[in-house]
Amino acid sequence: MASRGASTQDLIDWRMRALGLWPTPASEQSEPGRPSDPGGASNTSGVDGATGPGGPRGSAQDRLRAVAERLLALQGQDWNASRWALGVRATGTVDADVLAAFDSGALVRSWPMRGTIHVLAAEDLGWMQAATNHRTLPGAPKRRAFIGLDDASLARMVDIAVERLTGGRSLSRDELGQAWTEAGIGTSEQGVGPWRYHVVWWLCQNGITVPGPVNGTPGERAAASGDAHADAYAYAYADADDPAGTGRERAPEPRLVLAEEWITNPRKLEGEEALAELAARFARGRGPVQAKDLAWWTGLTLREVRRGIAAAIDDGRLVEVEIEGVAHIADPALLDGAVGGAIAGAATDDAATRGAAPADALLLPSFDEHLLGYTERGAVLDPAHFERIVPGRNGMFRATVVEGGRVVGVWTKKPLAKRTRLVIEPFPGAEVDLARLQAPAESWGAFQGVDVELVRA
Repeated sequence: MASRGASTQDLIDWRMRALGLWPTPASEQSEPGRPSDPGGASNTSGVDGATGPGGPRGSAQDRLRAVAERLLALQGQDWNASRWALGVRATGTVDADVLAAFDSGALVRSWPMRGTIHVLAAEDLGWMQAATNHRTLPGAPKRRAFIGLDDASLARMVDIAVERLTGGRSLSRDELGQAWTEAGIGTSEQGVGPWRYHVVWWLCQNGITVPGPVNGTPGERAAASGDAHADAYAYAYADADDPAGTGRERAPEPRLVLAEEWITNPRKLEGEEALAELAARFARGRGPVQAKDLAWWTGLTLREVRRGIAAAIDDGRLVEVEIEGVAHIADPALLDGAVGGAIAGAATDDAATRGAAPADALLLPSFDEHLLGYTERGAVLDPAHFERIVPGRNGMFRATVVEGGRVVGVWTKKPLAKRTRLVIEPFPGAEVDLARLQAPAESWGAFQGVDVELVRA
């Protein structure tokens, strides 16, 4: 073991650093800015702090891509929440910067593993699917039988999708569904409806298509502008419910494109190399983890995960660390930087050797990796409050209030005429000071481009 005697607080500190939720010093923070500025909304955190990939230095797109690369993949079930999951970690960015990162091809929102949609750097998608699809795809025929989708119809739907997208074109899910319907595919009662989600997933999971740009491909945008050389464009995400375009959470979802056309520089990893990369990158972006965490997150078997961990330990990208008597694996650079001396076996509770405390308070989105990146969440969430995060244990995680790395409540938002109200619901017995949440609330408002008010439920 690389370290003995590390505490639960050490674990929380290490994980908050790895997750990009460590505070950025006030002297390094930026003033709120406009989309794509190097500056931008002042957040309380950034991957690796102020000078790391999510900190306030470098272009907005570079910082956002670095967050995705660092965390390997972020839960993407909730499109609105996934954008804030990036923004809260990429100091100085706003929502339009996130959307621009999708339009540029830096980020995609697809299914890399486990049949769950994630946000990740575009170049990582293909090798992750190749490493995990043997666990994800075998259940697809049974699902098709259940929804009544035969192989011939599936093949026609795939062919139509490829034909409609070839040549730098994009389609929304609705538009692709309409193309299938117009081709006469589907049941007489429900058309293509029962099949659409499955086939879109199938196309993406197999690396044929990928949800990429929000505003269409560069060729489509240039054609729409009438300027064949246009490579810059104005964002306009207004809709009927928000004619001023201020509610950036209402941005349309990424449009489907052909993966081989959109992802121009995919990484090529396979076999043991891919397993080692999964293990090393997962631990790098989550802090100390156990093998079962990686197995759950990827959908791989424990045997496969342990092979990857062993390979990453052999090449020096991972070390073993004991925390409260339980074996974990971690990025050695993280341990060395977060708790002075711990990697050499001298873990300590001295705050000075840990640097700073985790960010005082954070408003994290639903489905954030702060909770979903691990199988055991007791270090940061009292099990008695789990159903307040996931009502009815239905799998729908709520947005969380975090203080000192621990979840102390949930929060919701209510759009008003001229501002958005953020409603804080502390857990029973939790002492949550709204004054400490004012800065995180303003960071969220700056990211969204709205004024906010903070109230207690």
